Amino acid sequence: MKSLASLLFLVLLTVNVYAHEPIEQDHVKVVGVGEVEKEPDQATLNISIEAKEPDLITAKKVADDKYRKVLEVIKKAGIADKHIKATRINAQPEYEWRNNARIYKGERVSRSLAVTIDDLDLVSQLMQDVIEGGVSRIDGMQTGFKDPKALQELALAAAADDAKHKAEFLAKRLGRNLGDAYSITEHNVNAARPVHRGMAMSADMAVSARAAAPPPPDEMFGSQKVRATVNVSFGLL
Repeated sequence: MKSLASLLFLVLLTVNVYAHEPIEQDHVKVVGVGEVEKEPDQATLNISIEAKEPDLITAKKVADDKYRKVLEVIKKAGIADKHIKATRINAQPEYEWRNNARIYKGERVSRSLAVTIDDLDLVSQLMQDVIEGGVSRIDGMQTGFKDPKALQELALAAAADDAKHKAEFLAKRLGRNLGDAYSITEHNVNAARPVHRGMAMSADMAVSARAAAPPPPDEMFGSQKVRATVNVSFGLL
């Protein structure tokens, strides 16, 4: 009797499980791909200020004086304080090897800044101006977008449209009508990452170039892409 009751319980449990399982409807699964390409509208310039002097106090003072002058140049170009970021300050002794002996030569102090520029027409001239204002080195530049999220959403919208177009084409081609989307998965969105542009220029190089040539040419920034992928399942009618 106990065995019969256990068997009946298992049968009822099995029936209950199957009753709650969804019946899979006719459907079509597609992958939508969207891509947006746009010219960057923002650049970040990385610059360094250096001073080498016989002692640390003097080196720090000279570096600080250069730093203040460079900040004046940057602000004069219309760059807001929130777009000027101190990224590194370093002080270290300088040595020179001579006759297998290490000779102390003084102290070097360096300060680095990251300057974000919203008007790309300013980049070329600003590079020249900050070097003439006291910058020792330009370490590189990254380009990107003020509002990367907006581009990501445009790419996602394009991916969704692509998915619907593919599903409609397949349904019609196979003699079916397309129903509603019931499963949507954002598979991948490549964010609008900054593009690093290699660049190295010393103060001496820039000043020499300015003396021998006309004003610096405009920088060419090209374009950048944002790509999105979505998986969508549509019912078939």
